[in-house]
Amino acid sequence: MTAKEWFSDFARGTSFGLGMIPGVSAGTMAIVVGIYEKLVGNISRLRKDFWNAAMTLIPICLGAVIAAIVLLIAVTYGYDYAPFAISCLFTGLLLGTLPIITREVSFKEMRTKDWLLLVGGFLLAALIGVFSLLSKIFWHFDLESYFVAGEWWIYPVVILVGFIAMAACIVPGISGAMILHIFGLYQPTMGIFIGDNSMFHNTDRIPSGIGITLCLLLGIFLGAIASSKVMNDLITRHRKVTFEAVLGFILGSIPAMYLNQDVVDLADGGYTWLYEVTPGWEYGLGAALLVLAAVGFYFVSRLVIKRQQEAKQNAEIPAE
Repeated sequence: MTAKEWFSDFARGTSFGLGMIPGVSAGTMAIVVGIYEKLVGNISRLRKDFWNAAMTLIPICLGAVIAAIVLLIAVTYGYDYAPFAISCLFTGLLLGTLPIITREVSFKEMRTKDWLLLVGGFLLAALIGVFSLLSKIFWHFDLESYFVAGEWWIYPVVILVGFIAMAACIVPGISGAMILHIFGLYQPTMGIFIGDNSMFHNTDRIPSGIGITLCLLLGIFLGAIASSKVMNDLITRHRKVTFEAVLGFILGSIPAMYLNQDVVDLADGGYTWLYEVTPGWEYGLGAALLVLAAVGFYFVSRLVIKRQQEAKQNAEIPAE
C-alpha cells in the first residue's frame, strides 16, 4: 500500500466514525465514500489472510477511531445540556436514511408474514427501550450506576451488545450506536471516557472502565468476524425479508429514542421525567435539528442509492 492510498483510506475511515452517532449508519457512510466493499471484504478475509487484511484495515479503523472520539465528546456534552434536542437530531438522522431501506421493501407485494416480520422488528426495538425505562422506574434498575460500580454481570452484557452493534453496522441503514442507545447503554458507555465521572476524573473507575472497554472491543471484534459473512449471506440470499425486519427495527427505534433509561432521573425514592424540565427553547431547537438532519441525510441516502445502482450496472456490463 502506497502512502497516498494509506492516507486516502484514513480520510475515508473518518466518515465510518460517524457511525458512533445514534441514527447514523456506519455502513451507509462507508458506501458514500466508496470504502464499504473494501472494509467488509477485508473483515471477511481476516481468518484466511490476517496480516494483509489487517494492514489494509488499520488506516480505515484509525480514521474511524479519531473521528469517533471527536464526535463523542461533542455529542456527550451536547446531551448533557440539551438531551431532548440531541435525541431529535438522532431521530432526524434516522429518518433521513430510511430511503436506503424502503427501496428494498416492496410494500405492494408484502403478504401477511412479511407484515408480521416488519411489525415484529418494530416491537422488538420499541419494547427494548420501553422495558429499560420501566425497569428504572419500578425496580430502580439504573445501568449508569451499575457501570460506575463495575458490577460483574455488566461485562458479559457489554460483550453481547458490542457484538450486536457491530453486526448491525454491516447492514447499510442501521446504526450500531443506535443499538447501544435503545439498550440504554450509550450514555453509560460514553460516561466511561467523557464527563466529570469518567475514569479520567474518577480514578476509582479505572479498573472497571478498562475492563468494560476491553469487553466492548472484544464484542465488536467478535461481531465483525462472525457477522460480516452471515449478514452478507442474509442480504444476498434473503434480501427481501432481511430488509423488512430491518425496516421494522429502525421504525421501532424511533419511540425507543424518547422512551429509555435516559429520560428519567431517580431521586428521593421517586423519579423526574426529562420532559418535565425541558425548556421551551429546546423543543424548538429539537424540531429544527430533526428537520435539518432528516433533509440533509435524505440527500446522503439518495447519493448512496445512486452509487449502488451505478455499481450494479457496472457489474452487469460484460468485460471486453
